[in-house]
Amino acid sequence: MLKNQVRAAIEAAIDQSEALGPREGRPPVRVEYARDEKFGDYACTIAMDKRFRELYAEAQPEFKNPRKFAEALQAALENAQSGGAESIFTKVEIAGPGFLNLTLAPQVLFEYARAAAVDPLNYGKSKRENPRKILFEFVSANPTGPLNVVSARAAALGDSCCRLLAAAGEDVSAEYYVNDYGNQVNLLGISCLMRHVESQGVPMKFFEKDGEEGAYPTTAGLPYPSGGYHGEYLKDVVSAVVAADQSLAVPEATLAILKELATGSDVPEDFLESDSRSEIAALTELAARFGRAAIDHFLETQKRDLSGFRVDFANFFRESTLHESGEVLAVKDKLGERLFEEEGKTFFRSTEYDDDKDRVIVRDDGRPTYLLADIAYHNTKIEREFTHVYNIWGPEHHGYIARLAGAMQALGFPKDDFRVLIAQQVKLLENGKPLKMSKRAGQIITMAALMEEIPIDVARYFFVMRTFESQLDFDLAEARDQSDKNPYYYVAYAHARIQSIFRQCAERDLAPLPDRPSGDGTADAAWQQCVENVELTAERRRLLLLSARLIEEVQDAALAMEPHRITTYLYALATELSQCFGQRESKGIARSPEPAAGLLSILKAVGVSLKNGLALLGMEAPDRMERESAE
Repeated sequence: MLKNQVRAAIEAAIDQSEALGPREGRPPVRVEYARDEKFGDYACTIAMDKRFRELYAEAQPEFKNPRKFAEALQAALENAQSGGAESIFTKVEIAGPGFLNLTLAPQVLFEYARAAAVDPLNYGKSKRENPRKILFEFVSANPTGPLNVVSARAAALGDSCCRLLAAAGEDVSAEYYVNDYGNQVNLLGISCLMRHVESQGVPMKFFEKDGEEGAYPTTAGLPYPSGGYHGEYLKDVVSAVVAADQSLAVPEATLAILKELATGSDVPEDFLESDSRSEIAALTELAARFGRAAIDHFLETQKRDLSGFRVDFANFFRESTLHESGEVLAVKDKLGERLFEEEGKTFFRSTEYDDDKDRVIVRDDGRPTYLLADIAYHNTKIEREFTHVYNIWGPEHHGYIARLAGAMQALGFPKDDFRVLIAQQVKLLENGKPLKMSKRAGQIITMAALMEEIPIDVARYFFVMRTFESQLDFDLAEARDQSDKNPYYYVAYAHARIQSIFRQCAERDLAPLPDRPSGDGTADAAWQQCVENVELTAERRRLLLLSARLIEEVQDAALAMEPHRITTYLYALATELSQCFGQRESKGIARSPEPAAGLLSILKAVGVSLKNGLALLGMEAPDRMERESAE
């Protein structure tokens, strides 16, 4: 990694310097990008670090002055390169009170271009000596309907984070938590049952809202559950699950009773519980079976949609298994002194962990709350020996973080190793006008529908090009646009254009420099000659530097879990390509064999960086596109 190489050179120069030298307890050397390319490629700020200066001022008091310390460091770097070792810098300059600006030597940049040529599939990836074992949970949508665009954004963000972390050398597993237990499953089952009997000729009536209030109409019909799932999609699901299991069909005798019951206008909403007839009572168990069947159907649909969106999970963990095994109530024992009883309820002392109040985990009737089930689930992550646990949640769950983070600490998990990322909502637009979504009312844009409407590469790019914290305005009209105004296509066209230049040059037997060491050293000589002879204009050098930074861009984006950094990087790289290799220069390469090999090697490094950067976000880089301006 380029930044590490710069840091290592500085540390070595300090250690070898008579004026400085090694010191026990020395802080890490900080290296950052130069504020402007006119100052250099990187900046070292350790002369501004009081800890550094005081450490070395014990022997030489003048080092309390940042400028004096910077001068000593500059001399150390210059002496290191004059001592016979090949310097990685062509310029080391002091700016301001003690900033050190560093400009890299061309051979360093070409080393990365060669690395991209030698192992293009792995360029951008790195290894860790002791990789963290990370469980990354994301999407985890309720399996009570198809995935919508909000889940699609969480999927794109979570999958991109996992890909980046893996590329940075971490051991990452992606997991989906299936909330297949509780009241929502009961409501889904009753909703499915009612849709089924409706399809068999039993009339329904629906709750009508009037502001905060509402009521059922006074007409005849069975009352469809007011809090149930109203989407039209449910009708297709009911047809599918009944076709797969005919035992779910309501018997004709029961249908006759329901039709008779529906002739009245005052049937209570809880008639399934209040009607004592055995035929009606049996429908409660049938509704539960409908709920389980619908959950299974939706889960399979979600798996299919996620796979189509290039998102793969190592595990789908079902909440119901925790209740069936008794793990939900059993996890109480691990919380120990962090619990207390009050009015027949069991509370978790979450206020000890910055929550605004203590939370009920067991109700007065002995039933566990959702929080206790969540604690039990996260306890399995600890038991499965994951060292770091990361979750992506929606903004409506922001207030939930403190209580669960507190529970993780109460279970003995390190505070800093548990993290929740909040992915803000998606605001769907069509030509600037908002589209409304509601899962229960059936007014939703599903992930499947989005994939039919918008290419997967474009959708994923749009979903990750903003920070987690930013609400995303996703304009479908802009996403359909295939011009370079669309940021994905702008980057994709850059890659396709490079491949177009390669095809033109291949027709004239022009190729990049050798990508493998040769037995007689000719490949090494060719690369050295390239470093010495290629005219490295500011634009070409900028391309080399950007492509060399891919590895550290991936590391930084992975560590911060900010995949938008990669889209920013890719767009900048595509922009530099456009500025550097216009049509005139592109055609000039094909006509001039002398510098062609070196220039094509620069282009190859850029092409590999574009392709691999997109791949780390789950996108493809086409070799051919209709608008290849170079052809």
